[in-house]
Amino acid sequence: MDSVACRLIEVNNLNDKKKKRYPTDRLKLHALLEKKEQDLIELQEEVEELRRLVKQADHTAIHATADMYNVTPEQLAEIMKSIFGEKPLPELPKDLTVASGEPDIPHGEEDES
Repeated sequence: MDSVACRLIEVNNLNDKKKKRYPTDRLKLHALLEKKEQDLIELQEEVEELRRLVKQADHTAIHATADMYNVTPEQLAEIMKSIFGEKPLPELPKDLTVASGEPDIPHGEEDES
């Protein structure tokens, strides 16, 4: 029983937030700020890339499922609504594009030329 209590205390101590110490030198503060801003930009770019990949994967999954049942994605949506009902889905950000950068072509409307 004592070992369990010790483990809980250790975990609680690990979760405590330590106060960050920053340099007092003005130039070092500016350098640290620039580094953190660059890190933030890189993280934002990574998040946007992940959003594009998730959207592309969702798009592919929908079309693969529709193809498997030999229906259009719109018909699949109607089938899913009849089975699961109208459940509100979260809105995707409007500024996302397909990862390839090409406009999204609805299934069945590809150019045959």
